[in-house]
Amino acid sequence: MVTKADPERKKKKTQVPFRLNVLFLIVFFLFSILILRLGVLQIVNGEEKRLESEAVEEVIARKEAPRGKLLDSNFREVVGNKPFFSLTYTKTVDTKADDTMRIAKWLAKRLDVTKEQEKKITERDKKDYFIAQHDIKELMEERLSKKEKKLDDKEQYKALVDKITEEEIENLSAEDLKVLAYKRAMDSGYAYSAQRIKTNLTNEEVSIISENLGDLPGIDIMADSKRIYPYGESAIFGAVKQIPKGKMEYFSSLGYDRSDQVGVSGLEVQYEQVLRGMKEKSVYLTNPKTGQTIGEPKSIAGQRGKDIVLTLDMELQFRLERILEEEILKAKPLPGNELLKSAYIVMINPKTGEVKGIAGKRYENGKFINDEYGALFNSYEMGSTVKGATVLSGLQKGLVSMGERIYDTPYTKYGMNKSSWKNMGTINDLDALRMSSNVYMFNIMDRMIGPEHYTDTYAEARYMYNQFGLGVKTGIDFPNEATGYEGKPPEGEMGTLFDLGIGQFDTYTTMQLVQYVSTIANGGYRVKPQLVREIREPATDEDKEGKLLKRFEPVILNKLDVDEKYIKRVQQGFWQVMHAPGGTAKSYFDDVEKYHNPAGKTGTAQRIIKHPQTGQLTEKHNLTLVGYAPFENPEIAFAVVVPEGTPRNGNQRINKFIGQRALEAYWELKKEYGENAATVNGNMEKEKEEAEGSAQ
Repeated sequence: MVTKADPERKKKKTQVPFRLNVLFLIVFFLFSILILRLGVLQIVNGEEKRLESEAVEEVIARKEAPRGKLLDSNFREVVGNKPFFSLTYTKTVDTKADDTMRIAKWLAKRLDVTKEQEKKITERDKKDYFIAQHDIKELMEERLSKKEKKLDDKEQYKALVDKITEEEIENLSAEDLKVLAYKRAMDSGYAYSAQRIKTNLTNEEVSIISENLGDLPGIDIMADSKRIYPYGESAIFGAVKQIPKGKMEYFSSLGYDRSDQVGVSGLEVQYEQVLRGMKEKSVYLTNPKTGQTIGEPKSIAGQRGKDIVLTLDMELQFRLERILEEEILKAKPLPGNELLKSAYIVMINPKTGEVKGIAGKRYENGKFINDEYGALFNSYEMGSTVKGATVLSGLQKGLVSMGERIYDTPYTKYGMNKSSWKNMGTINDLDALRMSSNVYMFNIMDRMIGPEHYTDTYAEARYMYNQFGLGVKTGIDFPNEATGYEGKPPEGEMGTLFDLGIGQFDTYTTMQLVQYVSTIANGGYRVKPQLVREIREPATDEDKEGKLLKRFEPVILNKLDVDEKYIKRVQQGFWQVMHAPGGTAKSYFDDVEKYHNPAGKTGTAQRIIKHPQTGQLTEKHNLTLVGYAPFENPEIAFAVVVPEGTPRNGNQRINKFIGQRALEAYWELKKEYGENAATVNGNMEKEKEEAEGSAQ
């Protein structure tokens, strides 16, 4: 019996093989893609992937970032950056000499060469270039002797260089020298270090290079900058240069590249790690066996260095510099005598140590030269200004008592004949400071002499002066500072011990002198002078300051081990110098409203100078002045030093004139700033709280 086929079942049977065929086709297609991909990886990219799989080293190339700015206490930019573009070349370990020569020729045809580039070309560079332009094997065959040909490769090349004549290198064309200038700059760099080969590119040069970067491996255009000084350069700010050879190893250990710019003096070197920017990085993968680089480098963005806010007020600084110049020129000597050569002044907040102004001027060859360094490094005998330390120490040690009266007449003990500038009769300790008695100080020094030997007293006296900052480093945040010189007493000579007590034996700097008077002004605390007030993040808005990162608080170096009543006694003596009848500075500073009731001490140190050629002896005077104001609550202290003035002429009062005008300038500027100062201080306190909160 024949049965009829079920059409539905037949339809289902034909669909199954069809679906299997489609599935097989898809699987076949996927396998084909996989096989093709494996073929590409192994055949086309096999070598690169093999090297990449073997690469276990990362080499990082860095591009220098702009340095942080220096701002004055009112956030005015005093050291900034001027942007420009530099042409850089980064070579790798597999860079060939032919590569650099090709690129150097390309650059020489399209770019100019600066005079700076030309100056760097040496005779050896020219000889190397001459050899590179010829077949080196032929040159060696022609010029080396049989003996020289047996040398090793390095010695052979050295011998060949010696065979190149002056005439041959002089015949190099101007175009050859352009090529050489670029090739030399490219070869002087280090592997994976972006070497500047030309700075200050023009817009046209940037455009030409940018269009051809794909054909110039290693060449790049880098955003660069150089230091600018809107208010003029200053030794305090310092300088930035390429790493000195003697410090190359030190900076390399800190992660610097050999071509980097670093601070080499002043605040630039003192705060190098703060001002230094975070470099842009290019990370290369390299094969440790072959040294080959693999693929394109990975870039990591850099950042400008942090800004530092100075304690200096540039407007006050300018006024102080102008005052020094004008007073030096006004203090004309008598006929036959020399004009004053230099003067220094430092103004400081006696409670915080913030240096508000530091100025120095030297007059040479008919013009003035800035000499702020002189306030830190030039030391002089300061004369009677140091008598405050002598009296204060004498009171504390019980060598004299408050109000003790001593007859001021020539001191003839130990065979000496020393006196004050006039016979003052019977005086007490306040009178001694007010009228500047030498004899009163001689008595204190005499009573200090120990039973063993008088020379022990030098060490004891110097120790007490050290407590005020005289004869020791002030601790200022600056790379270096002088401590002055200790006089060497002749054997058996007593006179120099007494000279020490009146400031005419050891030498001190202007910065030490202002720290000394600040210690008296603030009640006995020796505070570290500070040139930097804050560290801030780079500002993102030109009209606003960057985020506060750190504020430097006052640092107390030591406190005088002295009874408070004795400090107040010397303070009273300093006030009488400027306000009481007979005070050596009364006629200059007694205007309480104008100068805000200052206190201080004058000084004159007599020096006998021997001419190096003629042997002629000349008397010179170091004219000094220290002070602070207001007397009741000091906010500014100052020290003026005018070395080697000629006695008995118009310059004998220059120290007082400078002090007068400096105080006037300070109070005038404070009045000009007005309520803005209070607003700024309020913002500073708010920022300080925010910074401390972030730190916690």
